[in-house]
Amino acid sequence: MTILYSALFMLVLSVFLGIMIAIFAKVFHVQLDPRIEKIQHVLPGYNCGACGYPGCAGYADAIVEDKISHSKCTPGGTDVTNKILEILKEGAEEAKTA
Repeated sequence: MTILYSALFMLVLSVFLGIMIAIFAKVFHVQLDPRIEKIQHVLPGYNCGACGYPGCAGYADAIVEDKISHSKCTPGGTDVTNKILEILKEGAEEAKTA
């Protein structure tokens, strides 16, 4: 009987904690700038650190948030630089119209 009560208690506890995690995920959700994801898809994804950031995700975030140079991706070359510039211009145009 002790095993049954223990198993039932663990089941109830896990369901309760699962519901709490779901609630907290909705309440504390952080909306990210969609340009970060677009820039991250444009970058080559080598995570080489040539730009001075730990990876492509960090560099994309720094481009959008810190307003650093968009031409530091050495492996991507001018193709990537031009695509990033287009994404930043699109974001600026959307901000003006909103």
